[in-house]
Amino acid sequence: MKIITHFFYFSLTLFIIIFNFAVNSNAIGNVDWVLLKENNDGKEWLDRGSIKQFPNGEISVLTKFFKSPTDSNEGKLSLYVMRINCDEKKFKDISKNGIPQFNSKWQTSNNDELIDVVIETSCLESING
Repeated sequence: MKIITHFFYFSLTLFIIIFNFAVNSNAIGNVDWVLLKENNDGKEWLDRGSIKQFPNGEISVLTKFFKSPTDSNEGKLSLYVMRINCDEKKFKDISKNGIPQFNSKWQTSNNDELIDVVIETSCLESING
């Protein structure tokens, strides 16, 4: 029964993500990446065309993060679909590299300037969009 429940939630999440981004998409790969900020931790981009508003005041966005290389690790590129509560300045990653994150919890940025700029810019774009 647990397997069926997990499969159901996985299918539902996948459907929501696909439907959410398919509504205004013209073609696969049709993105509008904007470099938001670069620091010692890495680089953060936002796909302005992916910003979707929800009736409860939340938004979802597609972001790209490149983690800067260190002496022991190569740099790493990751894609995230973030759900953002603009009023509370909180977020949760609902997908990482295409894999749904079922148990993600709302969190603050903990003063991470790359996450802060994603929240700030995405919320402004959704208002002005």
